[in-house]
Amino acid sequence: MAKLFYSTSEVAEMLDVNVSRIRFYEKKFNLRFKRNGQDRQITEKDIETLRDIIVNANKGGLTLKGVKRKISSKSDQNKTKNALKAKLLTIRAFLVETLKEV
Repeated sequence: MAKLFYSTSEVAEMLDVNVSRIRFYEKKFNLRFKRNGQDRQITEKDIETLRDIIVNANKGGLTLKGVKRKISSKSDQNKTKNALKAKLLTIRAFLVETLKEV
């Protein structure tokens, strides 16, 4: 079973970067890691975000501004998908009720 939270040093080791790089991206991309006092508690979702940043910044050849745009675009796409899913579930509930009446 995977851990709920990882420390900064564990995440840095997983992503093969320095701990300072994790803190830098946290500041530049306004990431909100949970904290336990001074210690950061980084979730799997946070790790995926960091991985996207690292891949796009280092290997994708994008500037930090370009990476921000790409991640923002991805976030907007997820919001659109969630809104569409909610609408479809509402339609489904309506159709189920209509079918029961018939």
